[in-house]
Amino acid sequence: MTTIASTAPDRPRWRQISPPVVSALLALVVVAEVAWAALVLAGSDDLVPHAVPAVVVGDPVVAESVARQYDDLPGDPFDLRAVADEESARAALADGSARAALVVDLEGSTDRLLLASSNDDLLDAAVLDRVEEVERRIDRLVAVEVVGPADADERQGAARLAVALALLLGFVLAVGTSLRDGPVARDLRHGLRRTLVVGALSVVGGAVIGLLALRGGTWAEVLVPATVAGTGAAFTFALEALFGWAGLGLAVVAFFATGAPVLARVDPALVSPPWSDLAALGVPGAGVEAATAVSLHRELAVVPVTVVLVWLVASLLVITLARAVRRRHDVPAPVGGEGLRQVGGVRGWRVRVLGVVVPLTAAMLALAVVVPRSEVAAAPRLASLAASADCVRSGPVTSVADLNRIAGLRGTDDFRGGDVGADALLQDGRRAWLFGDTLREGPAGPRYVRNSMLVTDERCIRAVVPEAGGALVPDRARPGESPVGYWPMSTVVDHRTGYDLLYVTTQRVRTTGSDAFDFENLGLSVAVFVVPLGGTPQLLEQRDIGPDRAGREHPTWGAATTLVGSGDDRWLYVFGTANPGAEQAWGYSLRVARVRPDDLLHQARWRYWDGSGWSAREDDAREMIPARDGVSQTLSVFTQDERWYALSKRNDLLGSDITVWTADAPTGPWSSGTAVAPVAQGETGQVRYMPLAHPTLFPATGSVVASYSTNDTDSERVLADPLRYRPHFVRVRLPR
Repeated sequence: MTTIASTAPDRPRWRQISPPVVSALLALVVVAEVAWAALVLAGSDDLVPHAVPAVVVGDPVVAESVARQYDDLPGDPFDLRAVADEESARAALADGSARAALVVDLEGSTDRLLLASSNDDLLDAAVLDRVEEVERRIDRLVAVEVVGPADADERQGAARLAVALALLLGFVLAVGTSLRDGPVARDLRHGLRRTLVVGALSVVGGAVIGLLALRGGTWAEVLVPATVAGTGAAFTFALEALFGWAGLGLAVVAFFATGAPVLARVDPALVSPPWSDLAALGVPGAGVEAATAVSLHRELAVVPVTVVLVWLVASLLVITLARAVRRRHDVPAPVGGEGLRQVGGVRGWRVRVLGVVVPLTAAMLALAVVVPRSEVAAAPRLASLAASADCVRSGPVTSVADLNRIAGLRGTDDFRGGDVGADALLQDGRRAWLFGDTLREGPAGPRYVRNSMLVTDERCIRAVVPEAGGALVPDRARPGESPVGYWPMSTVVDHRTGYDLLYVTTQRVRTTGSDAFDFENLGLSVAVFVVPLGGTPQLLEQRDIGPDRAGREHPTWGAATTLVGSGDDRWLYVFGTANPGAEQAWGYSLRVARVRPDDLLHQARWRYWDGSGWSAREDDAREMIPARDGVSQTLSVFTQDERWYALSKRNDLLGSDITVWTADAPTGPWSSGTAVAPVAQGETGQVRYMPLAHPTLFPATGSVVASYSTNDTDSERVLADPLRYRPHFVRVRLPR
């Protein structure tokens, strides 16, 4: 009697499905993730946000500057970008590209924080905590508004359930197929058939899951669960193609390992790397993200869907390559526990397969999730909240004589003396004065800070001092280098409804020795202050423009600035000075660039006068006034009666007169300069330098108020008598 052999595969033994190595690995992963989840949930009050996508709305300059401040918070809690208006912010919250939006309203004292209703409560609390921290530093409040559907939490729960069911469906389909036909298909025909069958069942099952769990009927709500189910099955088949029955155990390990944040039900934005990255790159995490986008926004999220598809393609590639390599090297299909023990020898075929698939998968995942970001060098520190000191009564100020009387007042401990004295007229009638190295009286005695500000009105002089003390524009400190400070050069006021934007161009300087003149200029930096009507100026941003470049031969841009025009047709002219060396000239040459005022911080948008037009290349900037018998390093350029004037001191420190150059346009041609007033010679050791014009101070046709700084080469004399270190004011006639 003939016995017909059964073609059904032998049922696997437990040791084959889960060899000791797999069992130990699975136990380790499960224990680690349970412990991790317990620690996360137990310490939920201490969770911090990580790279939460958010937008900020406001004046373009303000919005961008605020975004940079939040980006500079420790731990990178936000991935922030500026948008044009509140409608755009709400659209970003609606489509899921942002989780929070800050609407900056400088006409009042309260900003609004919009939070997506789909956010986890813990995430909202963490975001609000960080926002309030920054708002306090600039003396503002924040009001919270939740935006989005009221059932967002329920929809997110449905998305998690749909993905869990889809993964379970895919795994069950793989297990059932393997129990019926074995862990590896007998031949190509059987392999194609089981792939098609499992694919069809995944689509049907995904449709059912989409209808029941996601409660929708769109093609996307069917596609996502179906793709997740199919990927789960294909991933399991791929591991079986490499390791036989042990692939089932390894599949469970992989799903557990990549699904930690999902299983813990903690928002990935509250999970620090590497768990957050692991969640985004795994099938469970990417599947939940894709299902959430479908459930909340009724659209496919490209990145998570692409991640799932990458795993699907990689799994099918493993199955195909494994079969091809086994046939080429005449290696039997893996069945039992030997799949993990014999990786070398003839079993080295696995290494060949993984050697092709792993790099390819990594590359595809990188293309799917990596988005280029612009890098910013030397991000500024978060500015401290500034406060105004007590009022120092100035008495009526109606003339140049009154200005010099005020300059002779004792002052306060916050301002004993300083140089430069560039001014800016605010729309509320007050005036801001910016000074360079400033002498203050501290608990430990006199000390200098690199810059300071006074604000004056009809009755008072007030010093503006940061909460932490020190310079108003804080020094730049980098590991391994000397601190870099900021000396003011010129000011630009841009009046907005309810507030002013005050731009202060500064030169960044580094001390190179102990002498007062031992320093090097490294280039331009711009400080941006927000000044509410009647309020205290607050440093919004300070940004270095261009790389550090020591040497006077490089133009110091921002040595003078002039804003002209109205409405949308406004240009900010930025003047630069350079000196070729004392052996060639003592003065400085003058060049000019122009930019829209809102783009001042973006040097790539500057255009430089090349003698006949405006060039995008800084090297094309042409000298308009030569260095020989040229201007000082810092000067004033202004207009009066459609005429342009450059006021300075010829040949810088060697000059003895306030000199004015004239032109019909900012691009010249400029005159050779006319001496309009002598600079009084002081006692031995006293220096008089840096004349500046103040066109808005007691304006009169045909003349302008000017000032020059006074100092002493003997610092001990300045400490004993700080009045030796104050500006002196004069009125000068303007040449025609």
